[in-house]
Amino acid sequence: MSASAKSTPVKRIRRSVAEARALILNAAQTRLADVGPEGLQIKEIAAIAGVTHSTILHHFGSAEGLRTALAEQMVEKLLGDILAVMDQREQMDPNDNTILFRVFEVLSDDGNARLLAWSMLKGAELEQGQDTLKGLFDQLLVGVVEAVKLSAGDMIVKDSVAERQARFIIYLVASTAVGDGIAGNYLAPLVGLEGDDATSGFRDWFAGRLFS
Repeated sequence: MSASAKSTPVKRIRRSVAEARALILNAAQTRLADVGPEGLQIKEIAAIAGVTHSTILHHFGSAEGLRTALAEQMVEKLLGDILAVMDQREQMDPNDNTILFRVFEVLSDDGNARLLAWSMLKGAELEQGQDTLKGLFDQLLVGVVEAVKLSAGDMIVKDSVAERQARFIIYLVASTAVGDGIAGNYLAPLVGLEGDDATSGFRDWFAGRLFS
């Protein structure tokens, strides 16, 4: 056999554990946005990431382990995004709904709502993810309480009342976002919402009523 007829061995790329996990999770996020959590099979993720089946098993243990890690990454990203906005809130109009709008976007888009629903229905343990998510809402509560008090105008609102209302608002945003992410594509056409009205139009309308 001539040298030209010999197959060229595939060069293995050495990656750190963090790099390999990030590569696989990014591939899984791409797949999630396209087909939802049901499509997060190891074979397909391995093909997208350009790694072997065994590499994914080594880092995540199973397809369910990969889904759980992806859900945790989503929660961590959401927390980072919200904290970044919170850091700038002193320069923002306290009535600005950027923070809640971002929560809605992250929870509703890219298959995240379906992934979160899958995690809850399967009883998947998010380990640090649940604590991170609670920390996220605790941070969010500070900004929403401030907005609730400001929206009252000259009326004095007790801290306990403002906090209770803020928790209701956060719960409403989160549950609406998850519902929109899971069933929005099905429900919107049934009620006659199409194009931008079914996405940004609805979100703008919804945000405008949170403190009214």
